[in-house]
Amino acid sequence: MGTIKIYWALAMASMRARLQYKASFFVLVFAVTLFYAAQLASLFVVMSSFKQINGWHTGDMAFLFGLLTFSLGVTTLLFNGLQNFDALLINGEFDRTLVRPLNPLAQLMFSRFEASTVAHSVIGAAALYYGAKMSGIVWTPQKAASLPFVIVGGVLIQGGIRIFVNAVAFWTLRNAAIVHTVVFSGREFVVYPITIYNAGVRFFLTFVFPIAFINFYPAQFFLDKTGETLFHPALRSLTPAVGLLVITISLYAWKAGIDHYQSSGS
Repeated sequence: MGTIKIYWALAMASMRARLQYKASFFVLVFAVTLFYAAQLASLFVVMSSFKQINGWHTGDMAFLFGLLTFSLGVTTLLFNGLQNFDALLINGEFDRTLVRPLNPLAQLMFSRFEASTVAHSVIGAAALYYGAKMSGIVWTPQKAASLPFVIVGGVLIQGGIRIFVNAVAFWTLRNAAIVHTVVFSGREFVVYPITIYNAGVRFFLTFVFPIAFINFYPAQFFLDKTGETLFHPALRSLTPAVGLLVITISLYAWKAGIDHYQSSGS
């Protein structure tokens, strides 16, 4: 219980530090909101021209976008402390987390709690609501109960990917290019349904770099796309399990990195 209080204190201190410059904070929130609102608007522009993409209509696409963006907001809120992790290794700042009687990864996560990322979740929630409404989703008890688990699974997948690619820095020191490609550019693959890609890319986004489980497969379940099957229908319900698998693998990679790490001063 005492450890939880310490992490909470770290998070509150981080948020107070961010709010110390209120104008900068709210400009950042506005900029993030504007960016994702523009991305959603561009999606609607595309859909107004094509009407549907491989059987996915405007509401379906909005719901797909909402699942991705809402879970991204929660992920960024929790895992923003891993941003620029390679710089912490190079300048020796990471060493301070190792001499404290606290988990180093948790220290990083809670010491840079990014409250401004609520903007992602606001846009994501709006897209989910209007996408579900436009698509005519019938919210059965099963679907309503599944949504929180899908969001959590999506967060675990994205958070696990961030942990894994940053663990690479324990061996390479610099990993900014990998982070940009995998974490930020990679998610662009699932803004649209993965049925638009060839079989090789679909396989990669399902079994190798499983970001299709963040939004595509659960969206199939919520939207009742029973006639559209990739690999196996059971994949539509596996987002929470895939999330647990990804975060477990990433934590093992992180532990291996910690064991390998030698201080910049050694």
